[in-house]
Amino acid sequence: MNDIKCPHCKKVFKVDEAGFADILKQVRDHVFDKELHERLELAEKEKANAIKLAEANITNLMQTDIAK
Repeated sequence: MNDIKCPHCKKVFKVDEAGFADILKQVRDHVFDKELHERLELAEKEKANAIKLAEANITNLMQTDIAK
């Protein structure tokens, strides 16, 4: 059995292996979801920047062709 201390009320209670595994899974899932969300946001920003860069390159090429 494991002793767990509540961070809010500071009460210590005992948890069996199955209960401890469930709590640990919840914490891991929460961290995973947070990291996944952050990486998805970063990927969206990189995608938007790549699109802007491609548009700028096309505009530059068109202006070069027009100038010729």
